[in-house]
Amino acid sequence: MKNTLFTLFLALISLFGTAQMAFCDQINLSTTGTAGNSYSFQVASNADSLVAVGLISSNNVQHRWRAYSYNNMVDAISQSFDTSLSCVNCLWTSTLSQDSYTANFMDTITIMVNMTILDNATCVTLFGVAFDPSANNNSNGGFTYMQLNQSTGIPTSNNDAKVLYKTYNLLGQEVNADELRNEIIVYVYSDGSTEKKYISR
Repeated sequence: MKNTLFTLFLALISLFGTAQMAFCDQINLSTTGTAGNSYSFQVASNADSLVAVGLISSNNVQHRWRAYSYNNMVDAISQSFDTSLSCVNCLWTSTLSQDSYTANFMDTITIMVNMTILDNATCVTLFGVAFDPSANNNSNGGFTYMQLNQSTGIPTSNNDAKVLYKTYNLLGQEVNADELRNEIIVYVYSDGSTEKKYISR
């Protein structure tokens, strides 16, 4: 079952993670573990250093990290453009550029969302961290970072108009809501909000 979910997750990342903005492509995320420590790993972003050397222009970089159980993909997708500090049904959240995630029990796959909020855009990356208990004593503690594509960026709107940005099905595939029947659709808006609707025609 977990192999099927893992394959589905990799397919989802490739569909969801298409780059939209050049500066989002420059943001690199990393995940590292420690040999013998099977309950935690560290996440980090290079966004602050890119701003410091002038490769990305922003007066205020904000970070949002969120961890979800592998069987909670729906919340991970529906909240991936929600830049608020709150987090619904997630296991962990952080606003630091680098932080550690520690769990009481480590799932073999943890779904992670990273949002880098810049002056004119939000770069969102959905990725997974796989844990292999049999490799727990290797240099990375048995953790593997899985990301097939770089961030999806959405521009920050200066007006209060809420404009539909994209629509996704529950598998994370971009869809045309006008062509679907009897399906739940996640609507992502330009202000970062999301909405789930059941389409019945």
